[in-house]
Amino acid sequence: MNTLNTIINTCELTRGNSGIIAYYSHLIPIFLSLLIGVLVFIKAKFNLFSRIFLCFLIVFCLWLIGDLVGWTQNNYFLQYASWSPIDYLETNMYILGLYFIIVFVNKSDISFYKKIILFLVTLPTFFITISNNSVLGFNYPVCEALNNNFLLKYRFIVEISVILIMFIYTIIPFFKKMELLVKKSQLIVIGSMFLFLTIFGVTSYLSAVTSYYELNLYALFIIPIFLLVIIYAIFELDIFHFHMIGTQYLIVALVVLISGQLLFVNGNTDQLLTIITVVVTLGLSIIMFRNFKKESDQRIHIEKLSKILKFSNKNIEETNTKLEIANDKLKDLDKLKTEFVSLASHQLRSPLTAIKGYASMLSEGDYGECSVDAKEAIERIFQSSKNLTVVVEDLLNVTKIEAGGMKYEMAPFDLSKVAEDEARDLSMTAEKKGLKLNFESDKNYSYMVNGDKEKIRQVVINFIDNSIKYTKEGSIDVSVKIKDDKVVFCVKDTGMGMTEDIKESLFQKFARGDGARMNTSGSGLGLYLAREIVEAHKGRVWVESEGPGLGSSFYMELEVIK
Repeated sequence: MNTLNTIINTCELTRGNSGIIAYYSHLIPIFLSLLIGVLVFIKAKFNLFSRIFLCFLIVFCLWLIGDLVGWTQNNYFLQYASWSPIDYLETNMYILGLYFIIVFVNKSDISFYKKIILFLVTLPTFFITISNNSVLGFNYPVCEALNNNFLLKYRFIVEISVILIMFIYTIIPFFKKMELLVKKSQLIVIGSMFLFLTIFGVTSYLSAVTSYYELNLYALFIIPIFLLVIIYAIFELDIFHFHMIGTQYLIVALVVLISGQLLFVNGNTDQLLTIITVVVTLGLSIIMFRNFKKESDQRIHIEKLSKILKFSNKNIEETNTKLEIANDKLKDLDKLKTEFVSLASHQLRSPLTAIKGYASMLSEGDYGECSVDAKEAIERIFQSSKNLTVVVEDLLNVTKIEAGGMKYEMAPFDLSKVAEDEARDLSMTAEKKGLKLNFESDKNYSYMVNGDKEKIRQVVINFIDNSIKYTKEGSIDVSVKIKDDKVVFCVKDTGMGMTEDIKESLFQKFARGDGARMNTSGSGLGLYLAREIVEAHKGRVWVESEGPGLGSSFYMELEVIK
């Protein structure tokens, strides 16, 4: 049988030197395609896009293997077997190429129904192939299979349809507004796939209908160009969203291409020179790989830092959003609190006024004489209601300030006269505690300021009253002076003094420092209101103290009217 095959076998005679070219044009693309497909599949972490790409390259490599058998093997049966699935593999290659492009453009998978349609397109070629009808016979004298015309025409229709759809996808970037990098990547990837499948399909069809199969053989030399474009898209345009040093892959491809010359060089000198070239290239490649590894490590490190930075920025943005939401809620709660306090204060004001009024009338004997014990109790009721009235007034003023409803009736008045009147009125209270209250001002100066007289009076009373409350013994000096075109009102006492920390927070809302232990009736709002009122008059307030137990000095500064 072997002798008969050797005698009648015409494959080797009709093929000539095409077998050597076939090895070069098939084996190198097979190696490069599988290498790049596996690398992409692993580096892209098995995502959908890399899976489609790997399947496309595997089908393409199977087609190359089948075609290579036809060009290199002398066994008719092996040739027949490898020729049979060629049309089915080619159809699948085009369908996978179309699937690849659609996913690339849309950045997402296609619907289940579209997958069914693509699958149905391949079924006719599948059934014809498994039923042994893809090849109708074999022409032994010329070593060629007899093609199934229906299968050939069907495959041609499928390929034409795919190429037309790809052409539409290729020209779309010219008519759509998109980022330059996106447009560039679409033109390169889709355009290269379109040109490759177009040339591949046209030459495959022409070789089948003309029986001039060398045309298809030489057309395979476009494969390295297509692979180089895909390599560029992978490493420079990052279409698979992973980073890898593309030069390393290109060096491997170069070594493979140089080594491939060993398949067809005949002379010993040529073979020796080729081997030396391969060895030198390998040596240089090792040196380059080491340098590229450093670059790769640095790039990976930078990418990790970039991801960490992006993650941190994202967390910061999320935190800022949450803080904004929380801040809005706090503002709403603060508004509700202000409204509640205002309502509650208004409701408390009327009964407190009545309690204070009736207590005063009982104490003065308007309803008859009271016993000493009863009179003392009534006096305590009157004093407590008076203190509570002050707290309620403070709360009302705070809610007005926070709601922006505090009104000021601005007019010129003498600050020295206001301070002197209040010092005189409060001197009785100071004397009851054994304190001496002094007032001092220079009558030769004018202490006229522009402001709300009653609001400023409230500040004067607060400063003097606080000094009386928090001073156990000694004196309280009230003064009004002119300093640098400013009227400076000062209340200096010999009271408990304060630390630096307390001074910084004393004019805040509800801040009372150590005074809360000495006087429990305060609200912690008086000095806060004083600051708000004075600042509304474009003035300032502050406190000075040399330390605990060394007294304090409270100041109010306003613009003088010249």
